Amino acid sequence: MSNSLIKNNLYPNIFFTSVLDGSIETGNIIKNTYNKDYSLHTSWRLNEKHYGTLEGVPREYIRDLYGDKFTKMMRSNFNMKPPIIKDHNFINEYSSYKNCYFESIKNGESKENVLTRLIPYYENDILYTLTQNKYPLIISHKHTIRVLMKYLLNLTEEEFENYELPYKKILNIYLDERFKFVKLDEIPY
Repeated sequence: MSNSLIKNNLYPNIFFTSVLDGSIETGNIIKNTYNKDYSLHTSWRLNEKHYGTLEGVPREYIRDLYGDKFTKMMRSNFNMKPPIIKDHNFINEYSSYKNCYFESIKNGESKENVLTRLIPYYENDILYTLTQNKYPLIISHKHTIRVLMKYLLNLTEEEFENYELPYKKILNIYLDERFKFVKLDEIPY
């Protein structure tokens, strides 16, 4: 990914990741490519969607239990929360979700919940850096980035349900002076 950024003359100078290890590791790898002392900021607000009692449960188990159609709808629908399952041995504790927000989502989040926690951070912390002549790079997770794109593209819930992130692409997003979406470039990595 770092080489694709450089090859396309994209030089982020501030990095935002979730608090999940994979996101932080990716952020550090990319950041270190530039050999500069750029800052990397982590926030639980960029975490992947929390699946509640489904955390740690293999997808095959969920598909077998609920069927393909339900599983696909659960993964793409904006308002649907994951089902609560009680009779299984897969529950794992994920300390990265333990914060002031956790009690309201301990049984899982909808994409709408993800949007609710994400947007204040995006607007107050990430967008603010643009006023400081920074070029931010957000390194997060599929559902979180899909929700951010719903917000930026102003997608309806129906449009969102069918929206797929481009596969293995860097999304270079252009905003106007009021921080409204103008266009995006999809850059392969």
